Amino acid sequence: MRLPPLNALRVFIAAAEYLSFTRAASALHLTQGAVSRQVQALEAFYGTPLFVRQARGLSLTAEGEALLGPVREAFRLLHEASEALMVRQGDLRVRCPPTMAMRWLLPNLPDFQARYPALTVHLISQLQHDMPFNRALYDLALIGMDSEDPGPGLVAERLSRELLVPVCAPALLDGPHPLREPNDLAYRTLLHPWREQDSWRQWLRLAGATKVDANSGLTFDTLEYALHAAANGMGVTLGQLSMVRDDVERGRLVIPFDTVLETEWSYYLIYPENSAELPKVRAFRDWLHDLLSQEQEFRGFPAKPA
Repeated sequence: MRLPPLNALRVFIAAAEYLSFTRAASALHLTQGAVSRQVQALEAFYGTPLFVRQARGLSLTAEGEALLGPVREAFRLLHEASEALMVRQGDLRVRCPPTMAMRWLLPNLPDFQARYPALTVHLISQLQHDMPFNRALYDLALIGMDSEDPGPGLVAERLSRELLVPVCAPALLDGPHPLREPNDLAYRTLLHPWREQDSWRQWLRLAGATKVDANSGLTFDTLEYALHAAANGMGVTLGQLSMVRDDVERGRLVIPFDTVLETEWSYYLIYPENSAELPKVRAFRDWLHDLLSQEQEFRGFPAKPA
């Protein structure tokens, strides 16, 4: 089977996108003459013109139009296949926001490694929730989103809805303004994780607290900072139930009120469609769903020390 020259096809795509040999040459770091010769070689291979040369530029012939789509798709498949081969199958690269990584994923990773000792997990911590999925940097991503659309070519499996509760240091339950009812938050500093500025308003409305200014208090870049400030007695923050469990069990934080806000935000496992059947992706996905199914419901956890 005779195949066309690969480099000539690459030049053809650039020329077809720019409809200019000059601009294609600039993009490919070639001379205009080199681009022209590659196109001529491809036209000779197929025995038909692929471009109409005009005074103001180029246009594709019908044959050129018919060739362009399949060639683009072939290069896309080649790129993805080459990229996959460059990644060691024994390495699993997982992107996860810092707070979720520290408070939920890392404590559970020893169980994953015990089940799959041949896989080495590389944890990539990133703050940006809206950063596009980067196949070159990671295989999977654990991301919080308010939409089920992760982008083209990606699968989003919802893991859990966000459940927020107020948490604070045990000392804030006592003193001159003890936290006995939600309106008592008017005497305490509200701590806002960067994305949660509207969540306090929603929680206060749900709890029937009409005397608290939802806009007051301090704002932080991450939930981790807000939880650290809360544990040190600086005020009260809203925290995801699964991420405050350890601090509550250890007595560093308490849940002063049992009102739980279920937001539109959810946590998702994101991965490329064409990676779904990779053994390492299946292993992590199955382990994650098994872990979530085993976790006990956190509602009903004692909010205050007896």
